[in-house]
Order: sequence, then C-alpha cells, then structure tokens
Amino acid sequence: MSHVDEIKELNALVSLMDEPNEDMFNQIRNKVISFGKQALPALEEAWVNTLEDDDSERIESIIDEIRQEELVQDFNNWKGESGSNIIKGLMILTKYFQPEFDEYQYGGRFEKLFRETWLEMNDSLTALEKIKVLNHVFYSVYQFNGHLDSIMKTDTYYLNKVFDYRKGNAISLGVLYIAVAQKLKIPVFGVNLPGHFILVYMDDMHDMQLPNEYSETDVLFYINAVNNGAIFTRKEVDHFISQTNIDSKPEFFLPCSNLIVIKRMINELNILFEKENNHTKTAALNKLLSGL
Repeated sequence: MSHVDEIKELNALVSLMDEPNEDMFNQIRNKVISFGKQALPALEEAWVNTLEDDDSERIESIIDEIRQEELVQDFNNWKGESGSNIIKGLMILTKYFQPEFDEYQYGGRFEKLFRETWLEMNDSLTALEKIKVLNHVFYSVYQFNGHLDSIMKTDTYYLNKVFDYRKGNAISLGVLYIAVAQKLKIPVFGVNLPGHFILVYMDDMHDMQLPNEYSETDVLFYINAVNNGAIFTRKEVDHFISQTNIDSKPEFFLPCSNLIVIKRMINELNILFEKENNHTKTAALNKLLSGL
C-alpha cells in the first residue's frame, strides 16, 4: 500500500470514531493504533473538530495509547544505547508530558550551553576549578536556580520549563549539570540519596569510567545542583542521613547510572501525578517503569 493510500485509509478509520457498535469500534481502534505516531495528526485534528464528548474521549484514549507506546519504545531504544546519554532520557520524558516540546530547539539550547562551558575549560584545571567554571556558566551566565518550594510541581521536571524559566528542582537541574559535565568528559554522576538528589565528582586522573567501576576512595567531593553548585563532603552526607529515618548504605555515597537517575525522576513524577489523581499519567509511568 502506498503512503497516499495509507493516509486515505487512516482518515477513513478516524472518521468512524462515532461507531455505535462496541466490537466494531474496537476493531477500528486497534487498526488506528497500528499506524503508530503516524496517526496522531489525523486524530488530533479529529479531536479538535469533534463536538460529542463520547467521541472526544475515544479519540483522547487512542492518542494517549499511541503516545504511551511511543514513550516506552523510545526509552527502550535509549536504554540500549551505549552510555545512555542522560539529556536524551530527559528529552524523551519531556516530550511525552509536553507534546509541543521541540526536541530540535531545546537540543540546540543544550548544545549552546555545552559550547559556552567548553570554551572556558582547559585540561590544566583542577577538579575544583572545573566545577567553578561549570557553576559560573550555570548559575551566573544562565542564572539557573533551584525550585525550593515545599510543594513540588511537575513542570519543574521538564527540560523546556527549566530552560524557559531558568528554574528546576534538584533532579532536573542535576540531570542538566550531569549532561554538560559528562559531555566534557568530567566524571560527575548522580547519587541516589533518598530525600535529596545530589551529584558526585569522581577521580579524574584517568579516563571516565562507568559508575559501577568506581569505589568510595575515588570520590573527590559532592555537589548540590539545586544550591548554585555548592560543594560539600562525605561528612555532610553522613550528617544528612543521620537526620533522617533511613539506614546508611554504601550506594548513598557512590555514583549511580544515568538510567537510575531517570528512573528516580519518573518515580518522583509518578508520586506527584498520584497526588493529582491523574490516572492516565500514572498508568503511563507505571508501564514505563515496569520495562526499565
């Protein structure tokens, strides 16, 4: 079947969203879903022009199922890529929750941020000097700042919102910071510390390794991305843990993979959507988590 014929068939199927017979409608639905994201423009146009609430709900349901499948597939592809570029993981997540998200535009803004940081770097800098450069670009030039409100909002997790408002939470700012550092071959990783997401700078005397290849003796210092890139020590991490009701574990001081960071972000978003009783979003995130 030619592309033109496919479009004609798709448009014909979408025009049948008011099919009263449930069995027939389910056949139509499954056929539309089989077109994947190619069906989205026709479905979105139909949704805009539909007056009946029942038909609108049917179309919304199909759109979301297609977008959920695309989300899972994109994450599976990302997970399988060598190195799991963390900014790409954030972009995939943002694209699902912000359908208008322009990957090309915000990818370009990330590259600009990276280039501006790269121009100020050189190999002779110490670890602390490299972080000073990163912090200067992030918090002075770009003026990113931390969202410290007691009530967290889902918007603070999305890449477009972080760039547009220069504001993010500990994990969204952390992901952006990690992404720039790792592209510069600087060994900065996330630390999956319960209650507070932080970053760690590992020994940079050798080529950057995978997170699980480092040990505690490789830790140089920790970084708080939500507090202007403030640097602190293990002693302060110990103190934080002692103020909570959690048992100290070695992984609370060690780097974790980019996949674990993104999974943590998904879990945090899931909790927020559960509080909002947004069952569509929580279903999508639970489906995603089950595959990760």
